[in-house]
Amino acid sequence: MNFDSFRTVAEVSIALTGFLGIIVILQHKDKSFSRLQLVGILQTTLGAAMFSFLPDFLGHFLSAEAAWRLACGCFGLYHLYLIVSHQAKQRGIRTNTPFQLAVTILSFPVVGLKLAVGLGFLLTYAYDIYYLGLLWLLGIASYFFVIILLDDPEGKKGSNPNNGSTDFK
Repeated sequence: MNFDSFRTVAEVSIALTGFLGIIVILQHKDKSFSRLQLVGILQTTLGAAMFSFLPDFLGHFLSAEAAWRLACGCFGLYHLYLIVSHQAKQRGIRTNTPFQLAVTILSFPVVGLKLAVGLGFLLTYAYDIYYLGLLWLLGIASYFFVIILLDDPEGKKGSNPNNGSTDFK
């Protein structure tokens, strides 16, 4: 099986993590960054990077079916942990923006598909489901990255262009 696309996801994830580090180092005295967002982007980028290599690694020790089942099961549980952990740290689902709520709700089918492969269902689609999960995590990391880059600590700008800005009054 060709895992080049998984490696590309890992490279993009590591690049996002590196750019985040540069932004935090260069602007740490000027801005305070949300710890929740920093932890969120690190968990998603490093998780996507780690899980990009897992199926190939397990394929050296297990049969293809067992490797996909184990990789998808672990990945599904990790993704479920990320959802629950983020919501618990945010102190409830009601504090989400509409976009965050949509991403949270739409994450459950992605997690369900990965767990279904882990349980032995949909094995013919294991590669595609796993790739969808990696891209999903990368998309979430990109969202956190854009929020941090645009200097929106709560992720709630958008309705008022001057919200939080002192440049234009």
